[in-house]
Parts: sequence; structure tokens; C-alpha cells
Amino acid sequence: MSVPPSTLGTQPIGAASRVAGGVFQLKLPVPFPLRFISSYLIREEDGWTVIDPGFDYPPARRVWEEAAGDLGIDLDRDLSRIIVTHLHPDHLGLAGWLEALSGAPVWMLEGEIENARRVWTSGDAAGLEGFLRRNGMNHDTARDVASLTGSEVRMPQEIFALRPGDEVSLGEGSARVIHTPGHSDYHFMLFDEGSGLLLAGDHLLLRITPNIGLWPYTAAKPLGRYLASLRSLRGLGAKTVLPGHGPLFHDLDGRIDELLAHHAERLDVMHAAFEGRPATPFEISRRVFRKDLTAHEMRFALAETLAHLEYLEDEGRAVRLAEDDVVRYAPL
Repeated sequence: MSVPPSTLGTQPIGAASRVAGGVFQLKLPVPFPLRFISSYLIREEDGWTVIDPGFDYPPARRVWEEAAGDLGIDLDRDLSRIIVTHLHPDHLGLAGWLEALSGAPVWMLEGEIENARRVWTSGDAAGLEGFLRRNGMNHDTARDVASLTGSEVRMPQEIFALRPGDEVSLGEGSARVIHTPGHSDYHFMLFDEGSGLLLAGDHLLLRITPNIGLWPYTAAKPLGRYLASLRSLRGLGAKTVLPGHGPLFHDLDGRIDELLAHHAERLDVMHAAFEGRPATPFEISRRVFRKDLTAHEMRFALAETLAHLEYLEDEGRAVRLAEDDVVRYAPL
């Protein structure tokens, strides 16, 4: 039996709803199939804390302005902090805009600050194209896919560093910073033990799974680090999980078990996709993902395939072959 969704947070995209005490969920539109990201607003004595402000494009800005008015928030004066769980543009994107409006400081985990600056200020499409080609993507496809990667994020003027284990005052309580790598190297969650609220970012989602991919800018073994992080969260005691996408839910341990089972199954699928002979990561990705992927989706499929092939090698079920110009793996 799958983990059921919460009855909280069922408002439509574009609206805000109270989900606990002084905590509100604002569903912001995004221009891709996920449809929305959940930003969380927490009432403080000196204003409001915003967690994951959303993707920077006009519809999301309009929703912010309308929702702020509905909640009695003046975006020029009432924001006290902006906290971002990780560097992806649907989470970090509007932090610079809100910082400029409000003067509120932006906070991220210290390693993610450096990663964000490298990803969003270098614009290294040529480096990405080479990475895609080394992993088996043909020249024309790699060029088209890499050309989609531009500066999608206007970085905040200044970002302050959080560290694992830090205690952050949050509303009427406080929350512990938990480093949860995998979806990004320095993704983190906030856990308020007193209320049982877990602000989970993209680490724990219901009905869908976060993309765990190996990219040119990520450290090795993201899937291994993700699975280890999931196992370490068993027994945390969270009563309500507030994710970055999809429904809220309450059964943390149940969802962890589902995610672990999902990746075990995906590893078996990847291994079977070798069909008994060596293959490039791109060839494997085209066998295990649907055929009608967009160029944008194709790069995420390849990155996820790479993370699973790397894990298969660590398990002794595959081996990376000596490279010429293109990476290949062979099944064991």
C-alpha cells in the first residue's frame, strides 16, 4: 500500500494555505511538467521567512505579489529571511528578486553557494556538450541539448552560509539543518523536532522521485550518497513532511522504504538494459526512458543513468571500460 497524501495543502496553483501554525504553503507555477513548486512562508516576530521562493518568470512573480497581498505581507518591508534548500532554478530563481525588493538576506548550505555560483555564472555550454558526447550522445544532439543551458538564475547579491547541524529559529520553534545530498551535493532539509515539521525540499517527494544525476559539477556517487541519506532519516520522528513538489504527507519511514525500493528496481532495469553487452550511458538511457523525451528531459535522463551505472559498478554488477573518446560500461 502506497503512502497516502495529506489532506493539507490541497489549494490550487497560485494560492496559499495554512499548513501548520504560522506556516503557509504557496504553490508557485513553473514552466515545465512539475506544474508548481511549493514555497513555504513562516510568520516570525520580525516578519516572514521564505523557504524556496520559486522559478523566476513573470507568472510566478505575479503570484507572489497577489499572494503576499492576500496574506497581508508587504514584500518591500516584511521579509526577514530567504532560505534556499538547493541551487536548482525552481528553488533559487526568485531569491535575487525578493532580495532586491525586501533587502532580506539569502541563506544556503555553504557548499551549495559555491556550486550555485559556478553553475549559474559560468555558462559553460561547451563543457556540458563535451560531457554529453563523452557519455555517448551524438554530436548534433549534444550541441542542441547543451545550447539549452544558459544563465537561468539571477544570483542574489550576497548569500550567507548555513552548516549541517545548525539550529535555525523558525516561527515559534527552531529547526535543525540536515545535509541531505543526492539531488544536489549540498541539498539540505529543516526539521523542527518540537512540531514534527520537516521542510524537505526535493529530497523526499510523494508520487514522483527526485532526479538523482551525475553532472559535470557534482561530486562522484550521488546515488550512493542519496540512498545513505535516506536510510539515515529512518526514525527521525517527522509528523508532517513539507516537500518542494507534489502533496504533503505524514508517513516519512514509509516513503523512505518506497524510494529505496524504487531505486533498487531502477538498478535492475539499468542492468538488464545492457542486453548482455557493453553500451554507452546514452544508449542505456534511451533503452530505459520513454522515446519521446524533449532535449531538456534527455540530459536529465542521461545524468540519472550515469548515477545508476556508477552505483552498479560499486556493487560489482558493471564495469566502466577503458576510455577512448566515449565512455562505455559492461555488465558483470
